[in-house]
Amino acid sequence: MVSPIEPLMPYLNTFIFFGAYTVLYKNNPIYRITQSLVVGVGAGYLLIAQINAFNRGVVTQTFVDGNLNVSMLLPWIMGLAYLCIFVPKLISVYRAVSILTLTVGMGVVLPYGPALFWTVSKTYGQNALNFIRDGITAASMGNLFTAISYVLGLSYFFFTEYASKPTTTARSLGRIVLLIYTAMCITTTALGKINLVQWKVLDTLQGYPATWWIPALMFIVMLVDNFYPLKNLISRN
Repeated sequence: MVSPIEPLMPYLNTFIFFGAYTVLYKNNPIYRITQSLVVGVGAGYLLIAQINAFNRGVVTQTFVDGNLNVSMLLPWIMGLAYLCIFVPKLISVYRAVSILTLTVGMGVVLPYGPALFWTVSKTYGQNALNFIRDGITAASMGNLFTAISYVLGLSYFFFTEYASKPTTTARSLGRIVLLIYTAMCITTTALGKINLVQWKVLDTLQGYPATWWIPALMFIVMLVDNFYPLKNLISRN
């Protein structure tokens, strides 16, 4: 069965593609609509995907053949501790588990930062000189352009505090590079999220999805929030 929105998808994709790049001119309503669409659709999909992943990876694995899987107790404990943000008297529990998650995450990821920076910089630097060996080709010019864009993008951050020459031009060009990169990210993310929504619509039209209760639960939560804002449950301290 063809989705009612499927014939409109090429036009919507085109709108997202060009709408994201209008930020290069200035911040305008078309760009803000595009940005809101990407953020809204992306956040909604990621939320449902995370709930679905927790259901498949934790809930269904807690009891295997009627036996308790002890290794699944930790995600339950962590998840319940995060929900303590809605209980003012237990806000310290939420803060403790948040700090634990943050520090462990930083400890695991932080060492990869310098290594990744060095690897990427070295690779771009080597590829930038490929035109000397291979001549002027589309691939060699692409590598050179990528390396130059990489340096300009970094210069925007490295020379941000310096307003005098000769860094002014580099910072200005770096800002353009970053704007183009942002527009590309928004465009590709938007198209991907829209395609995901399209697939979900098609799946729903073909029958009830296995995780139908997730959007239904979200609807109920939003309905409750309309009459009693859930933010009132969060401590203001």
